[in-house]
Amino acid sequence: MTLFQLTAFFSVGAMMASFLVESSSWWIKAACPTGKIGLYVSRSNIYLYFGRFFTLAYSALIALSIEKGSQANFVSLILALGFLAAFSTHILLLLGGKPTEITVRLLSRTLRLPSGDLQPSAHRKFDRKIVVHTATASFCFSIGITLPLLLAVMIPQYRMSLTYAGQIVNAVGTILLLFMVDQRLFKSLDEGTLQHDLPSYSLGRAVALGLASAICFLIFIAVQHN
Repeated sequence: MTLFQLTAFFSVGAMMASFLVESSSWWIKAACPTGKIGLYVSRSNIYLYFGRFFTLAYSALIALSIEKGSQANFVSLILALGFLAAFSTHILLLLGGKPTEITVRLLSRTLRLPSGDLQPSAHRKFDRKIVVHTATASFCFSIGITLPLLLAVMIPQYRMSLTYAGQIVNAVGTILLLFMVDQRLFKSLDEGTLQHDLPSYSLGRAVALGLASAICFLIFIAVQHN
């Protein structure tokens, strides 16, 4: 395999993993037994922050490919495929069922958490506010991380400025996530109803990732025709 092919393969995998780790950490919290909330939150946060390495990994890999001469069509396609892979895994989370239950149980054992109980919720009435807030915050977060990489190859003379501009968008997404989404989910965790809200959360994430993928694919098509 060539350097570009290896970069593409690992970048797509790292993008998928970074978004999946962040979302699945909430499914781990949802399996928390009574009286173990603090332990589950602290251990799932270890898992969550480990996922940040995947974010840094795909950003570094794509940046390296740009330095090695990748064009906008390559970068936009990789970003589109990465978002698409993450979108697909979130659809699987949204469906729930045995695969999700087994995955969460394995992750809980890896984190040495006491036995929890994740029951796939029959509650499928989506909370519109959670879906919209999650989609908005996740979209800003996703674009803030990836847009500078795409623009860097299109406007190379402003690479440094674009990097910091992307961090501002990322910060906005993070603030929205903390105030609009996390507060609601932690309240549900305290009340023991988190499992009912997770489908809405996963749907919001899937919407944001699907939209980001579509935008990157449109950029890829536009670049290809120029």
